[in-house]
Amino acid sequence: MWSVSDEALLAGLASGDEEAAAAMVRRFQGRIYGLALMIVGDERTAEDVAQETFVKAWQHADAYDSRRGRVPTWLLAIARN
Repeated sequence: MWSVSDEALLAGLASGDEEAAAAMVRRFQGRIYGLALMIVGDERTAEDVAQETFVKAWQHADAYDSRRGRVPTWLLAIARN
């Protein structure tokens, strides 16, 4: 079980660490999927939104700024947009 910070998991995701990426998905998938499902109202589309959120997080991990919010907040903002 990963007992590392959200920021460390995001850094691992950015660097291509597959274990960190998998741990990050496990940690946040439920919240992101739940938000997406509330917004789109369709399970399949919500799954796509959740997957795309993690892809965007990987692509833009260097844009994360801990002074502006926590990792979960950042991920949920990506999912909303």
